[in-house]
Amino acid sequence: MQKILIKCTGFIGDILFASSIAKKLKEQNKECTVDYSIPVPQPLELLYNNPYIDNVFLDSNINESDYERVIVTPLVDQSTTPPRQFQQAAGIEDVDDMFEVYTNPAYDYLAEQTFRDTKSKGIKVVTWLSNWEERSFLFTEQQYKAGVDVPNLGYGGSHRDINYIVSNLNNNYAMLEVGFSNGVNQFSTGLNTAATYSFTASLIKASDYFIGAEGGLANLAAGVGTNTILTSDFVHQLYGWNGVIRKINEPKLGPKFYFGEGKHANLNPYLSDKEVVAKIQMLGIVK
Repeated sequence: MQKILIKCTGFIGDILFASSIAKKLKEQNKECTVDYSIPVPQPLELLYNNPYIDNVFLDSNINESDYERVIVTPLVDQSTTPPRQFQQAAGIEDVDDMFEVYTNPAYDYLAEQTFRDTKSKGIKVVTWLSNWEERSFLFTEQQYKAGVDVPNLGYGGSHRDINYIVSNLNNNYAMLEVGFSNGVNQFSTGLNTAATYSFTASLIKASDYFIGAEGGLANLAAGVGTNTILTSDFVHQLYGWNGVIRKINEPKLGPKFYFGEGKHANLNPYLSDKEVVAKIQMLGIVK
């Protein structure tokens, strides 16, 4: 029986992408064992729930010499989807863009009960990204083309006014803030436990939509099957055709690239905040 270790690097979302490797390996060899080593504790329980993963360890608790094969996930290069890139790095031939997050049934029940009365009144529940503001930039197409970067504020010199967006949407929906607050690093200890993250996954799963920007929680939402609507200015600023980090015509980041556009939308990066509100409503959240 071959023992395989998947050594994850990067951020929480990268770990979720990498979880797709286990299913592919088990399809190739049902007798192998697939363990995961991860750098942060938040996804521990979600990976424990994955039926294709045998064991999950934090980095400090693993002895790599116990394994016949160790696969280290590479840095995401944005030119292809991360699930596909990670599967290729694992030597899988039948690669795809899919990944699935397995939630805790007990937390799923609690989340459904939390929203039961609200949904019984015909009100849709929308979970939204707590640190959406710091994962946003506000610029026009002309400002983006000019490419004059203001440090930490992007080509337009400002972040989006998320309070304005949320307060306007709050007139029609039950809005629930989830995730890290602005300025909180996901590698900070004690700020978000595996249990908290697992329950957050169930809350997002029970909601009708997740809105925010590309990142770990957006990908978590896609992995549990929830519709997503994301502003794309953050990705565009960093990796778009005039990005400050890399210049890519269409960076393959966001749930619409993993699961298609049927349930997932990336908004035009040049929209104003008022246009973002209108577009979200147009995409079907308003009953």
